[in-house]
Order: sequence, then C-alpha cells, then structure tokens
Amino acid sequence: MSTYQVLARKYRPKTFADVAGQEVLTRVLQGAIRDERVGHAYLFAGPRGTGKTTTARVLAKALLCERGPAEEPCGECQACRDVDAGSHVDVIEIDAASNTGVEDVRVLREQVAYAPMRGRYKVYIVDEVHMLSKSAFNAFLKTLEEPPPHVVFLFATTEPHKVLDTVLSRCQVLHLSLIPEEVIAARIAAVFEAEGVRCEEGVPAEIGRIARGSLRDALSFCDQLLALVGSEPTVADVRRVGGDGESRVEDLLDLAAAGDRAGVLGALPVEEGGEARLLDGCLESLRASLLDAVRGGAAAAASTTPAELRARRLDRAKRLGPERLRAWLEELILARERLAPRNLPQHARLVLELALLELCRPELGLPLAELADRLEALEARLGGAPAGGGGKPAPRRPAPPDPSPPASATAARERPARPAPPPEPASDAGGGSGDEPEVPADDPALRADDELQPAPPPSGDAPGKPPEKTRERRAPRGGKGPARRAPARGAAGLWKAFLGELGDARPSLAALLERKGKLLDHGPERARIQVARTTARERPLLEDAANVRACEAAIERAGGGAVRVEIEDTSRQRPGDRDPFTSEVVDLFGGHIEDNA
Repeated sequence: MSTYQVLARKYRPKTFADVAGQEVLTRVLQGAIRDERVGHAYLFAGPRGTGKTTTARVLAKALLCERGPAEEPCGECQACRDVDAGSHVDVIEIDAASNTGVEDVRVLREQVAYAPMRGRYKVYIVDEVHMLSKSAFNAFLKTLEEPPPHVVFLFATTEPHKVLDTVLSRCQVLHLSLIPEEVIAARIAAVFEAEGVRCEEGVPAEIGRIARGSLRDALSFCDQLLALVGSEPTVADVRRVGGDGESRVEDLLDLAAAGDRAGVLGALPVEEGGEARLLDGCLESLRASLLDAVRGGAAAAASTTPAELRARRLDRAKRLGPERLRAWLEELILARERLAPRNLPQHARLVLELALLELCRPELGLPLAELADRLEALEARLGGAPAGGGGKPAPRRPAPPDPSPPASATAARERPARPAPPPEPASDAGGGSGDEPEVPADDPALRADDELQPAPPPSGDAPGKPPEKTRERRAPRGGKGPARRAPARGAAGLWKAFLGELGDARPSLAALLERKGKLLDHGPERARIQVARTTARERPLLEDAANVRACEAAIERAGGGAVRVEIEDTSRQRPGDRDPFTSEVVDLFGGHIEDNA
C-alpha cells in the first residue's frame, strides 16, 4: 500500500511565485539575488502556516540552483531536486527546540568553517530559533556577525520578541503576514481541481474563513473534510467538521449582549477543549463589529463575510456602541492572555466562562462620567444618605421653588471623618426642633471655592437691611483637617470639564483617566484623583511630573481653582498601605501609624 502524503506537503510551494500572500517578501529576496546583494543572515518571522520555512527552502534552492543563483529556481537540475527531497548535503536544517544549548552551537561553529561540498553556498535553516537559550545565542553572536563568505543563515520563528536584540541586529528581519481569506480560497480551489474534488460553490471560501490566515491549517482541514465526506463536500459538511464555529460565536455574543448568563453557559460545548479557538472567534467578531460601529457599516460592506454574519455584526455594533465593544475586547484579550502556557492553560474552561459572564454585565463599558451621573440620579431619588446613623433614611428633600438659597443654609458641607455633632437650631423663631435645616440642591454654599457668603441677619435687624458679609472659617489645612469631598452636585461636571481641558494637552492621559479614574475629592488646596487597574505600560503616564502639572492646569481651567493634584494608583497599594479614610483620621488628630507586625 502506498504511503499517503498530506496535502500540506504535497502542495508545498517550490518557487517564489507559488508562495501565497507574501508578494512583498518574495520580491525583496528576488531583488537581492538579481542585484547580488544576498545577505549572510535572514530571519523569517510570522504566524504559523504562513510560509516561513517554505520560503527559506525556496531561497536555498535559488542560491544552489545549477543555473543560478536565479530569481526563480529551475526545479529540474539535480541541486533543486535534492533540496526538494531534503537530501542536499549543503542544506542543513536544524530544529532549535532540540538543540538549545551552548554545546550544540559550538558544534555548529566548527562545521561552519568547512567549505560546501557541492554547491556555491552552505545554507543553514534554523527553525523556531527563539527556542535557543540566551547563552547559546551569545555563543553564536560572533559567527553570526562575521560568518565565512560561503555561509548563509536562514532563521524562522513565530515569536521574534523572544530573540535577543543583538541577534536581530545581525539579521535581515522579514515579516510574513496572515494570508487573506480570498488567497487561501483560491489556493484551495486549485488543490481541489488538481485532486479531482467536485465541491459545492462556497466551500473554498468557507475553508478560507475557518483557516484564519494559515494556509497549512486550511490544507490540513481539507484532509479531514475529504476523509469524512469524500470527493463532493458541501458548505454544510465544512461547518459540520469545523464545529460551526462562527454561528456558535455569534450566538454566544448575542446572549451576552442580552445579559443572559444561564444562556451563555448553556451554549458552550459540553466537551472541553477549543477554548482558545472560541475566544479567538469572539475577538474576531467583536473587532468586525467595532469597525462597523466606528466606520458606520463601511467595513461590513467591504468584507467577504457572508451577508447573514455581516448583518448580525452590524446590528450588534448599533446596539452596543463603540465604548462597550472596546471594553468587551479588552476583557477577552485579558482572558486570552490567561490561556498562555505560562499562565492558566489547565483552567481554560473556567477562564472562558468567567470572561463571558463578565460580558453579561450591562454596565461594562459605560464611561465613568455616565456612571457618576446615574449614581447622582439614584441618590436624588432615594433622598440622600441617613442623617445620623440610626438606621432610618433621611426624608426626601423637596426642590425649592426659589433658586436663591435661604439665609440659614449651611456654609459648606464637610466630608465626615467622625460622627457629626448635633445640628444647631435654626436661626429663625420657628426652627427650634433641632433637626438639620433643609438645604436646597443648588445652594451656592455647597461650592468648593472659599468665597464670601452672606451671614443671617440678627433678629433685631430691620427687614430691609442688607446683611453684613462674613468669611466662613474652615479647619486649617496641611494635615489638620480632613480633605473635603467635591460637591455631590458639581463633581461630575467638574470631572467632565477637567477631562475636556486635559484632552487638548494630554489626550493619552485624558483617555486613561476617563476609563479608569475618578475624582475622589476636591478642596481649596488639593484635588485627589484615584486610578484603578492600571497596567505596567500605563503607570509611567501617571508618574510623570509634567503630566501632573498638566492635570493641575486643566483643573484650574475647568473652574476647580489653583490646586495641587494628587494621583493615587490603587493597583500599586499593598494590603497594609494607608487607605484614604485612615489618612484623613491621621491628619485630623495629628497622629501617625505604627507598624505592629
């Protein structure tokens, strides 16, 4: 019985013209051969199945062709046939994953010194070069920088970021991109025709979408498909073998948009496995919806995706909006990172379930300003917090018919750091009940600036006599009084104005504060901004002194006065760090904290 050769090997490209979807890269290599500018080291970097090792073999064949070096190898001479068969003595292929140590590199350095036995070059093809250890890389540097003139190194890797910079600087780095769906579909159609497969219209395009940019994955899928259904596959067969992944992804995202947690968990496949592929599908679909939301459907019109899927993604873009789609993408990207081999691959199903349940939260992705507005509206409906801590809610405060404040209004509302003293009786004769006087919501006494407020007239004054101006005294600052929270009515407005002013000077910082920050409190001398869940790349923005000065200037332009801005990053706080309430108590009583550990 003859040994079957899989389609990925049988139809491996043998010339530069056959390499699919990498026209720029192949033209660079052909130009180097034509102008005799072939380098001594090339590094091919790109996703799996895009042609890294294949292109390296074609380049080796072009350099060793008996009619060359040629822009296109002839494929007929003995050298070309030997390279295709993997038996050419001057083409040495090395698997870096199996030869990672310094001793392997030392052997390689000794072999490099010998001249080629048959061809004009000795070509070393090192696959997955990022698997070499750091010491092996360092031992290889001198040989890589100044190899003998007859040696060419061809490296391939899917993770170029793991290759030392000193190695990258000694190579010509060529990046291979994911292959477009239509290119994969055209190659699959040609393979089916060569194999005598009579497929239904649309099968190659469906396989191209499932392959996600990898031609090798597409050909491997064709092997499975033909083994199951024979030589006449249909689109339904493709979806059956591929698990109908796109429909499942769209169903999951629709259930998450509806907030149906039970439905989301029930729609997951019963068997475990394939979580990373399902997450990738969700990311791809949400990216398409985000492009539709930003470009108004122009991205959907230019896509080769079936009309039904395009319609569902466009409808989701209209319902969710760009902000919530962006938040969903960030959440799924974090989940995808947790599935990396160094993190939690053994808990892939749990990571996927938690990520999808997080998408079901309706508030995920809402801007902080909108959340603050909703909170203020809720407080207004509930009538405020309890007055004295006795467990009974405070009575609803009716809106005053006159916008001008009563003369007996409290001058300023302090943030309580300790139980409030009993309220003083009202100044007029009918207010002796001891209850706190009613304060209208738009009382100017609630403003944060330190300005003159009219004092109530004495009981013996004439009714028409204007009251005298008096300055309301506050607790001294600098550690002797608690910081005053920004007024409940004006906090959201000040925050919005501050972000608008900051966006003109520091757009990146403004976007970060809008997504993850909030105005904690605002007083006449300082304003505190709290930021949560920052990443290592975001923290330098918060720690830059120039950015802090820009925040101070922005809050002054927004009407918050000339204050000192303090940015608190809660993601850097340890469990034993001082929280804001503890700090206020320490400042109020002039004390300090002792570590009893």
